[in-house]
Amino acid sequence: MNLNILIPLTSFVKLFSKMNHVEYRNFVRHSLQVAKITHKLSKMLNLQIDSECAYLAGMLHDMGLVMKASIENYDLFVDMFRRVPDLEKIVLTFDKGDDHSVISYAIGSMVKPLCPNCAKSIFYHHRPYQNIPESDQKIVYLANSLKVADLISLMALKNNTEELTVDLYNEMVHTVTKDVGILEEVKKAALAILIDYKIICEVLDEQNRFSSDIKLSLEDFEEGARLLATLLDLRSPYTRNHTFVTAKLSEQIILELLGKEDSRVMNIAALLHDIGKLKTPLSILHKRERLDQNEFMIMKRHVVDTYKMLEEADLVHIAKVSASHHERLDGSGYPTGLKSEQMTIFQRTIQVADVFSALIEHRPYRERMSVTEALQVIENEVNQGKFDPTVYNKLKELVKNGLFDKDLIFRNALEHLFKTSYSEIGEMFGKFLNTEG
Repeated sequence: MNLNILIPLTSFVKLFSKMNHVEYRNFVRHSLQVAKITHKLSKMLNLQIDSECAYLAGMLHDMGLVMKASIENYDLFVDMFRRVPDLEKIVLTFDKGDDHSVISYAIGSMVKPLCPNCAKSIFYHHRPYQNIPESDQKIVYLANSLKVADLISLMALKNNTEELTVDLYNEMVHTVTKDVGILEEVKKAALAILIDYKIICEVLDEQNRFSSDIKLSLEDFEEGARLLATLLDLRSPYTRNHTFVTAKLSEQIILELLGKEDSRVMNIAALLHDIGKLKTPLSILHKRERLDQNEFMIMKRHVVDTYKMLEEADLVHIAKVSASHHERLDGSGYPTGLKSEQMTIFQRTIQVADVFSALIEHRPYRERMSVTEALQVIENEVNQGKFDPTVYNKLKELVKNGLFDKDLIFRNALEHLFKTSYSEIGEMFGKFLNTEG
């Protein structure tokens, strides 16, 4: 079926903005500040690039830092990202070799509508302009704009205050003025931003302040959804494979039942189905015993948070599928107790895929099940009227036809995200990755 669904680019930015919780609070705040400053600078410098490109380059410039930190030293990642607002200190702790700029560039190259040249500016965002070996001046100027935007935001976060104090303001002006790696035109524009009290308040607040008329195809929006899902999964090693496996299963089932475009809708909904878990405490996600009644109540909140985050990002049609993964055909599920006649095939599919994915993964309180054992558990639930038999039978068929001949693990999720081999991804991270756990 040709659904011809278009998704606003603003939805991607809004959803990223909604991820500003616990470990990601300072990271998201910094990303949005750099995006807004870079966007302002590109206009003031008349860089002849789309304003959306400048903004997205700023928003994505540090994505690689999160990935490198979480994968290479998870415990330190959680500790520092949660309590240290000084992102410069985090960079010096995890990435003295500036590998995260390479990773962020690779990510930016796949997110639409960021153009290749603007994505390339991310690669150079820590370099003085004299060390950028590009003949295209747009790349040099945008990279330099990212550099100065990064400096201003890092100083604001390091001071860890909601106030723009005189000392902080003087530090910003002094640092920008004395930095010989900033082009004079960029420096002049940055100082103009700093002396305009209206602009400086806007670029340093927590609002995304992004507007655009650009609409993304389902295929293009998939890349953004996959990136946000990866950020979510990096937050906990116990669920690092979960989103990818749930999405892979859901996509394949709908592909065979309905067709390609429908499978894209399904994939996006599955990639975002647990986005609300950003608000779930790690103490609950990592508990080694089964949750008690009160803990389970807090865990159940994640589906409500998922719905709200997607709804506020103008993705209600996706939210209705994503937030239904704990519903059951007999009305015994949550959060709304939907019954079979109220559910679409998308909702029925994500329920089966979510449970199957969870069963075959290790959890702090139990070992993983085999594929055969997991299928038997779901079959029992089908016989009790909880799951859709058509979806279950299609899942069994996919398994029989070799879907799990190779493990569906986080390694595969990274290959899907970067669209390259695992060994090449390892080179980007500066060493061979250990993501099998």
